[in-house]
Amino acid sequence: MPTDPHHLLEQLTAFPHRGAASKSNAKAAGIIAKELNDSGFTVAFHSFLTPPTYLPIIYWLIGGLMVGLLTIQWFGWASVMLVAFFAINGLLYFDWRPSVFLLLPPLVKAKNIIGRYVVPNSKRKLILMAHYDSAPVSSLYRRQSKDGFRNSIRASMVLMALAVPIAGLSYHLPYNQYLFIIRLFLEVYFVGQAVLGTIGFWQKGYTNGASDNATGVVAALKTAEQLKKLLKNTEIEVVLTNAEEVGMVGSYYYWRKFGRQSQAVGGSLYLINFDTLGSGQLKVITQTGSMTVTDYDNTVTRSAIGFIQNNRHFSNVSTGSWHTADFDSVWFVRAGIPCVTLSALDEN
Repeated sequence: MPTDPHHLLEQLTAFPHRGAASKSNAKAAGIIAKELNDSGFTVAFHSFLTPPTYLPIIYWLIGGLMVGLLTIQWFGWASVMLVAFFAINGLLYFDWRPSVFLLLPPLVKAKNIIGRYVVPNSKRKLILMAHYDSAPVSSLYRRQSKDGFRNSIRASMVLMALAVPIAGLSYHLPYNQYLFIIRLFLEVYFVGQAVLGTIGFWQKGYTNGASDNATGVVAALKTAEQLKKLLKNTEIEVVLTNAEEVGMVGSYYYWRKFGRQSQAVGGSLYLINFDTLGSGQLKVITQTGSMTVTDYDNTVTRSAIGFIQNNRHFSNVSTGSWHTADFDSVWFVRAGIPCVTLSALDEN
């Protein structure tokens, strides 16, 4: 028998955290897999390699930029190219896109949980997605700092881009005092951001992940139970991703292995993404992205917006945007897959 949603939420939040590839993450995966089995879904696991948190990514990024900026006088163009390499990949990472940092050590094996309810000769496939890992604590990402955090990300991206021409000019003008001061400022800024961004984890570890995203997991599972009874000619796939807090890594590898394949098979593919439903006003997300903007402008999102605008029972649901991080659905949106993301992130 499927578990009562409140009890399921209690089970998932009983762990101190569900950090990617941790022991408690694996135990949570067992609870989720059992719930899917009890609800009549066939369960499979999709393994992939990922950094355990975003901390190694930050250290690789800042370390590469620092080494390049500090060694220009000795290594010349090699140092300039090093700065360019890490700056470009840093810009990709903080714009929520694939980067080399997903391949650099330390890497751990994590797994997505996939529950399938197959309907013979189905003409549609609906993916219900939520991530089940929990986030590291960060001093940059605390209550009442959403706008500040977004500005911090954008400032870092601008300065990463600036570091490349500064490195090139410093190679040609190695004794220019103004360039030296600018390089010194960049080095101090990058080190400061690395310290602020990671010290919270070393002090407090991971968050419990009750709202982000045990609530989304329960919502996805319980929605799946209902929809498999109601929808006809529709295959339902529940995808509980891992390492979302590293940079939507689990959903990226799921998309690479299964999403493109599903799209190529023919028929219609749709996605509903549940992320952080435990606090604030429920929103249909219409826009995300840090430097470049991703618009959720597709048939499913438009239908959801029309529904909440015309159904008085959902008058408390609104639309919203989010730019301090992104959602697992980002890979699907960019590929033109109709999808909707539901989130109740607090305004702050």
